[in-house]
Amino acid sequence: MVLLQRLHVTSPIAGFGLALCSALFIYLSIPKFDWWPLAWVAFVPVMVALHDAGRNGSLTRVALISLVFAFVSGVAKVYWIRETVMNYGGLNLALGLVSMAGVAFVVALYAFIFGLYAARADWKSPLFPLFAAALWTALEYIQTYVFTGFPWELLGYSQYLVLPVIQISNFTGVYGVTFLVMLLNATLAMVFIALRERNAWRAPVFAMMLSWLVLIGATGYGWWSISQAHDLERMTPPVKVAVVQGSKEQGIKWSPEELQRTVNVYRDLTRSILPQEPEFIVFPETAMTFYLESPADEEYNEQVHALTEEAGVPLLTGALGYRSGEVDVYNSAFLLLPDRGIVSSYSKMHLVPFGEYLPFPSLFSFLSGLTGAIGNLTPGDELTVMPLTGQDMRVGTVICYESIFPDLVRRFPLNGADVLVVMTNDAWFGTSSAPAQHFSMAVLRAVENGTPIIRAANTGISGFISATGAVYGTTPMLVATTTVENVHPNRGGLTFYTRYGDVFALLCCVLAVVAAALAGSRTVILLRSKSR
Repeated sequence: MVLLQRLHVTSPIAGFGLALCSALFIYLSIPKFDWWPLAWVAFVPVMVALHDAGRNGSLTRVALISLVFAFVSGVAKVYWIRETVMNYGGLNLALGLVSMAGVAFVVALYAFIFGLYAARADWKSPLFPLFAAALWTALEYIQTYVFTGFPWELLGYSQYLVLPVIQISNFTGVYGVTFLVMLLNATLAMVFIALRERNAWRAPVFAMMLSWLVLIGATGYGWWSISQAHDLERMTPPVKVAVVQGSKEQGIKWSPEELQRTVNVYRDLTRSILPQEPEFIVFPETAMTFYLESPADEEYNEQVHALTEEAGVPLLTGALGYRSGEVDVYNSAFLLLPDRGIVSSYSKMHLVPFGEYLPFPSLFSFLSGLTGAIGNLTPGDELTVMPLTGQDMRVGTVICYESIFPDLVRRFPLNGADVLVVMTNDAWFGTSSAPAQHFSMAVLRAVENGTPIIRAANTGISGFISATGAVYGTTPMLVATTTVENVHPNRGGLTFYTRYGDVFALLCCVLAVVAAALAGSRTVILLRSKSR
């Protein structure tokens, strides 16, 4: 107890050190490290530092500690952007670092706001952890939509391996998992301060009881939900699905000389899995780097149609799309059936800024190399669910970046999809942690909607995710390979999240407004008392 009483953060260096410690914990809690328990305590060091800086009346120190934590933790999530823009945008090291820092600052903005709140909140209130968790969750919800949205590696994704904990997302979306993790962080920070300063124990005890009840309840529900899902799977006839991973390097993928080689790779890999008798074959995003419906590419189109006939089962592939009489280019998925050819298609609706189109071209002209291979794409305008009557399955196809947007993905099951396909091209990311991070976010999409996911990635990671988030049949990175597994279509109906969307996140937004108002009024009272 005496030692705790000495642990006051009195110097700026100590505050920055605790901020860096929290950022490191966040980095280690997500892919590739996946040390998920660290996420449950990651915010405690920086919150203690912010508490002490706020009580010392130093707004500058509060802002700097918040900024250090927010920016460094942002870099930990998106450091791979530097490599991407240098390798495929033709930028030098300086511009690569500037691009990465720009994205990191956008991500950091939300954590910075939270830091200001933590420094000014009433830590003696029994509702402090509840308000802190609601505010962080609300900020992540806002991050999903502002500036076209970039909800990359939200806090809840750190728990994608902890299946009992993430089942609550079929009610709350990933935001509910975020709320749980932050609730415990804020509670532990509050208890530490109460022990150190010998505060009255009523509020910390209440906060601890609330946190543990919520965590135990959520985990108990998770175990029950997994059990129910397994029972349903045992009663659902599986569909054998093959995923083909062509592993075409991004730097040569769009070269005209590679067109026939690409078709050859996918043809040979598909033939290799036919003895396993798959009932459905899936290729990745833009696996075919030509216009699948265009007479100009008839030579290659005929080969894809012939492969479908040879396989004798439905084939879903990514390719370029267009509409007759238009000049627009689409990032599309096409479903081909034997004897019928293309029967359905879907065009990506949420495009990647700077990767598939260039916002504010005059301002960001130096990044034009990222879209140079195929130019600016046009977003699709129609959500499509593709029925496979022979397999008693309805497929919703989510293309790449779309899979990190919970509300967009849920619309596919809401419109009848009982299996989701995530086709992606993560070759942009090289061997960084980004492909593993991208995969981890798909796990929450499966659980949110109680719907299995088939993931086909150009260079990996391809694989399968059950309705409860269990990962199986994954492929190694940067290898041309295949994976064949059974998939159980969703027969359990719509989840609460699929049906009603982000109700929980919106409730957190309301609580966040209350929390901000209370913290603001408290700051005004403190300033008035000091001026007297």
